[in-house]
Amino acid sequence: MIQNYITVAWRNLLKHKAISSIMVLGLASSIAAFLLIAQYVFSAFSYDEFHTNSVNIYRIRLDDYKQGVLTNSSVISYHAEAPAIKETFPEVENFVRLHRADGMISYQKPMGELVSYHEKKAFYADSSLFNVFSFPLLKGSANRVLRRPESVVISETMAQKYFGQENPIGKTLRLSAEWQGGDYIVEGIFAAIPKNSHIHFDFVFSIQNLLKNQQFATGGWYWTNFYTYLLLRPGTSPEALASRLSSVIEKHIGNQLKKYKIKQTFVLQPLRAIHLHSQTTSEVEANGKIVTVYVLILVAFLILTIGWLNYINLATARGIERAKEVGVRKALGSQKGQLINQFLVESFGINLLSVLIGVGLFLLALIIFNDWIQATNGFSMLQKPLFWIVSLTIVCLGFFFSGFYPAFILSSFKPIAILKGYLPKQAGGESFRKALVVFQFTASIFLIIATLVINQQLNFMQQQDLGMNIDQKLIIKAPKVLRTDSFTNDIRFFKDQLVGQTGVEQVTTSSEVPGQEIFWTDEWQRFHEAAADYKLCRMLAVDEDFIPTYKIKLLAGRNFNKELVLDNDAVIINKSALKAFGFATAEEAINQEIGNVVPKKIVGVVNDFHQQSLKTANRPIIFQHIPWNSAFLTIALRSKNVQESMAMLQKAFQEAFPGNAFEFFFLDDHFQQQYESDERVASLLSWFALLAITIACLGLLGLALFTAKHRTKEIGIRKVLGASTGSIVMLLSRDFLKPVGLAILLASPIAWYAMHWWLQEFAYKSDIKWWTFAVAGGLAVGIALVTVSFQSVKAALMNPVKSLRSE
Repeated sequence: MIQNYITVAWRNLLKHKAISSIMVLGLASSIAAFLLIAQYVFSAFSYDEFHTNSVNIYRIRLDDYKQGVLTNSSVISYHAEAPAIKETFPEVENFVRLHRADGMISYQKPMGELVSYHEKKAFYADSSLFNVFSFPLLKGSANRVLRRPESVVISETMAQKYFGQENPIGKTLRLSAEWQGGDYIVEGIFAAIPKNSHIHFDFVFSIQNLLKNQQFATGGWYWTNFYTYLLLRPGTSPEALASRLSSVIEKHIGNQLKKYKIKQTFVLQPLRAIHLHSQTTSEVEANGKIVTVYVLILVAFLILTIGWLNYINLATARGIERAKEVGVRKALGSQKGQLINQFLVESFGINLLSVLIGVGLFLLALIIFNDWIQATNGFSMLQKPLFWIVSLTIVCLGFFFSGFYPAFILSSFKPIAILKGYLPKQAGGESFRKALVVFQFTASIFLIIATLVINQQLNFMQQQDLGMNIDQKLIIKAPKVLRTDSFTNDIRFFKDQLVGQTGVEQVTTSSEVPGQEIFWTDEWQRFHEAAADYKLCRMLAVDEDFIPTYKIKLLAGRNFNKELVLDNDAVIINKSALKAFGFATAEEAINQEIGNVVPKKIVGVVNDFHQQSLKTANRPIIFQHIPWNSAFLTIALRSKNVQESMAMLQKAFQEAFPGNAFEFFFLDDHFQQQYESDERVASLLSWFALLAITIACLGLLGLALFTAKHRTKEIGIRKVLGASTGSIVMLLSRDFLKPVGLAILLASPIAWYAMHWWLQEFAYKSDIKWWTFAVAGGLAVGIALVTVSFQSVKAALMNPVKSLRSE
């Protein structure tokens, strides 16, 4: 019997090649899209799970409150807190502190060649790093590395980069950094850190030398520069522990915080929740967003559902052509159960073929979207059985339920009526079939609107006035190895060498450049006002050329002047700081004093500019004239001869700063990188929206086939009575477009609400334009018309005599 079912199914598949191909293509495409999104979702939820102790590791977040209102959240805090917490609470088994060690790293080869690069993936860390976390060591012991002040552990990639074929163990690397440089001996090599880690590094230096630095030696409860991770003992309640952690703050700096009218609390963040649920300041790396994951999960199920509904529509539409087959089979004694089995076997065959093709398309898509997949660690997900088990189980369940409906409908035809020539009027439930099309187009139009709104928001952010000029700005990482003891003198020498060069307009130095977060923060207040609150401000060290180089608008006062010694105690503030300190106008702020310990005089007020992307609100910024505290050189290039200017700059830099790596980037490209993840999601959503509308149109095509077949006699009578081909096409198309019109009405308010909610994440956002809904609706109607027009014209051109005879 089974063999007979398979034989009949195969014959029907070959007999109806066109409709079978459409069914398989629709299902396969929806499966491929579902798997593509599923691998991203699995990757996002897998962050940091590779650590053996991942469920017991928590990161400390420091929250500041004023008068019960949360004013700041940061994932960097004090270096003295971790030892105090471990000593106080036996639930804490171990801890790790990390501090950035970005700087220039160099290696002097035995033959005298100097290898040096600026490195951004470097940290100082406690020796417990490789015990708490499961970063695999290829050489060295987790219990022995980083225990000496001068020890360093490097990645396998960096071992190849600096040492080539040499054995790095025992070799010396020199670190030239803002904090604690010096010579460090390589004690170990670790493997590449998995992409699904919220933190990546290439160098780990012992934290001991850093803590001997005068700034930190006496500032254990002052400087908040450290990422702190706690390893809790199994069975510990993190909620109960977190409620008691803040007592450590009260014990050590409670009285000082009361002076600033601040309350601080420690919050424990689960390690595996950091990537998707932590968006606070000073994150180690840019994290993902749980909202994005939820949106993609919704999109995945919408596309898969559209594919299932499309299959139901086409299966029941094709079933009308097989009505006589069902009638004959029943007349010859076939039972309903046997017919159901027959149609289920056919459904299984189509679904199995769809799965195989869908998986093939999915693997092909991994290659096409290689950049996106690499960014999300997608290929490694293919090796996880759980990914395939969950994904294919969901797909198979959908096939099971979508296959049963057509099977029951087609097996329910009345044999006597069918053999007399009466087609089943409500085969498959016409209203239900139209409802399926409405749902398909509602989901598709929703995706189109979402895609348009996301792209509008991206364009809005990228086209807004930044409050400064970032065009033709070349950023060079500041030298760390100097010829003299004065950074300022060496930099001035370099700037003098460039002034007057054909391709250079201006040169300036700064501790940060636009496009990245300012990590240096401090609490300042208005001096001589006892009741004045302390305000958290971003601190930016600049020279006197920073404001004119970036063309930042000066609202009142003046710029820094290098000839004025008093400017070492002067500051310039931005408009957000002006409001934070309570000054009514920019002019009122001039010559006023602000600070925390030593008063600084305000000599200028500048307009707000976007230090980071427009996803982040402008924050109070205080500019201080500290040319020696600079990590970047900004070269404003003239619009012509960029290549010649680059060659000249590299030569001048290497002559001025021998032994330093010449590393640079263009600021506009650097600033644009902040939108890369959003652009990636918008691009993928565009593809998925196109796929959804395509599959939905296949469902509409199924409805058109069913309608044309059902109304064959009606069309013939109308033509005999004089109806024109155009009027018949209009009649049929109008009926086909009604579900699309209803879908537009349903999708528009749902999409508006969803996208309005999504836009709340952005500090600066565009309005949702009315024409967005008109464009989405117009696209849906236009595509639907193209889909049904061929079938409508074909039905209208049919010979009426033949139509009536067939009835």
